[in-house]
Amino acid sequence: MFGELKFITFLVYFSIASSFFISSNAGRKLLDSESVSTTGASNLTYVCDPSRYSNLGLDMSDFAFCDSKLPYDFGVQRSLWKKIGQAVSTEARAMYNLGRAGLTYWSPNINVVRDPRWGRATETPGEDPYVVGAYASNYVRGLQDVEGTENVTDLNSRPLKVSSCCKHYAAYDVDDWLGVDRYHFDAKVTEQDMSETFLKPFEMCIKDGDVSSVMCSYNKVNGIPTCADPKLLKETIRGDWDLHGYIVSDCDSLEVMVNGHKWLGDTGVDAAAQALKAGLDLDCGDYYPNFTEAAVKEGKVRVKEIDRSLNQLYVVLMRLGFFDGNPIYNSLGKKDVCSQEHIELAREAAKEGIVLLKNVDETLPFNSYEIKKLAVVGPHANATAAMIGNYAGIPCKFISPLDAFTKYGEVKYEMGCDGVKCANESLIFPAMKAAKEADVTIILAGLDLSVEAESKDRVDLLLPGYQTQFINQVAQVSKGPAILVIMSAGGVDISFAKKNNNIKAILWAGFPGEQGGAPLQMLSLDITILVEDCLLHDIKLEKSQHCRDLEYKEGEYKPSCPSVLIDDLQCKHDFEFEVEVQNVGRRDGSEVIMVYSKPPSGIASTHAKQVIGFRRVFVKAGQTEKVNFVFNVCKSLGLVDYTAYNLLPSGRHTILLGDNVVSFPLQLNLQ
Repeated sequence: MFGELKFITFLVYFSIASSFFISSNAGRKLLDSESVSTTGASNLTYVCDPSRYSNLGLDMSDFAFCDSKLPYDFGVQRSLWKKIGQAVSTEARAMYNLGRAGLTYWSPNINVVRDPRWGRATETPGEDPYVVGAYASNYVRGLQDVEGTENVTDLNSRPLKVSSCCKHYAAYDVDDWLGVDRYHFDAKVTEQDMSETFLKPFEMCIKDGDVSSVMCSYNKVNGIPTCADPKLLKETIRGDWDLHGYIVSDCDSLEVMVNGHKWLGDTGVDAAAQALKAGLDLDCGDYYPNFTEAAVKEGKVRVKEIDRSLNQLYVVLMRLGFFDGNPIYNSLGKKDVCSQEHIELAREAAKEGIVLLKNVDETLPFNSYEIKKLAVVGPHANATAAMIGNYAGIPCKFISPLDAFTKYGEVKYEMGCDGVKCANESLIFPAMKAAKEADVTIILAGLDLSVEAESKDRVDLLLPGYQTQFINQVAQVSKGPAILVIMSAGGVDISFAKKNNNIKAILWAGFPGEQGGAPLQMLSLDITILVEDCLLHDIKLEKSQHCRDLEYKEGEYKPSCPSVLIDDLQCKHDFEFEVEVQNVGRRDGSEVIMVYSKPPSGIASTHAKQVIGFRRVFVKAGQTEKVNFVFNVCKSLGLVDYTAYNLLPSGRHTILLGDNVVSFPLQLNLQ
């Protein structure tokens, strides 16, 4: 039984306001082996506060993201993604035992969001290839890994808890936009962009996550349907990346090849033969059942191609224990679905996902003793189904924002808009009246599946209908501070709210899940980083390693040895630096430190900067934590040139932390 599954109990918390000072000391060094650091802290606002788990009757040691002995390279965020995958697969196995689910799940969607108007931004991790790939590999590990078998040598026999699938491969980021739809779209992509952007998350999903399935997409790439492209399937997925599993089409993709793309004038028989020979193992549709036999009889495909695909499929089924069972999961059942442990995990995961966009005069967090009357208004003020997005499981129990805020005082609720499309002004004035009488006004606005969804792209970044007018008018008359909370997956233009002095704080909550209205806390950070010296690294080339030319802009300095092909290097060279994070605020809090690398100046046609790592660090008020970063030179400083070669350029690289708040140089010499 095949299907898609998402974790069904996600919740957003607003974190506590804090201020941080971060300094990078002189203890940076180059090394040939990894080093790790540890931290630990305890506070009720901290994700891993022992009292929170003991109060719920849970053992904190069961939560991998709370294990302070784990290396930073594993990362709190990464371990949390894996833990969520483990919770999903546990519920999936339990449902399978109850006869209500299968063992193959076509998740996650790891397409890079190149346009925030894309309707399926609701399903994807984001816009950065590295972050998307890190999410994919860790979430897949959580879904698939059977404890104790993660490091077996024969990956084709490694047991699976459930089978995961990374999709949609590749260059897929349009559904239906102004007459352009995914069933006819031909993505024109350079080899450089294909390698550094669209393929990178899938490579990480296969190599690092050991996913057992990849789904090809509806669209064409440079004139060839992805599900019939031997270069994308056989050569890349099977050959270069060594997939241990099967390749499946998005549903009815072969029919789309014939009737949508009209590729090569193929008949159904031709399409089945082309796809099989290209490396497609499973057709989610009826073309393989209906046309494969004829393709064999007409000599268009060999039986051994069918045998190869059947082998890939049946090996995955055997790894799942489909035929002879898997005793270690036999005890899972109803008690393991919607468990308190999973709800708590979802709560903490969502708490880490909130984004604070504005907080004037430390408006947030509120002093609950001073707030007696609240106005909770907007199309998402009483949101339920809208909070879980698409491809979601059946929720255990909804907690809307309205449900949650009623615990903190007298609440006056008004819709303000009749749904997110907000087609008229008729409901704005009752919301304004509520705001005039409240100590604080919470405005919950944004998007839902009626606006952004699969097969439904947006044409602009504006809030729909009269939402902007509604927000401005309510904020203008609010007696107390007005707080705007946006629920959406894709980006929306709220620059008007940022400039509006009547709106004191803005938060983006995404689609927070079934309990998304639970109490909200907030996070505010001020980051400064001091740097004292420059990293220097020399790589001596061997006889078999040669300097390669690299295109520079006219008039820019080019080193005598511009670059070297990464495939020619063993890439055992690492660099390390330490960051000291000081919380100079009044409240405990955490921050995700993003690390970027920037190539030497003057190189033509390459990225401005790229994400190479990230860490979440918790720091108590007034205290300091040290974070150690270790990066591989080739993975972190390499680039893809216009010919799609992976090159390591010599010269003065730059390492940046945060939103360009600080940087320091790293000199790489090829000799």
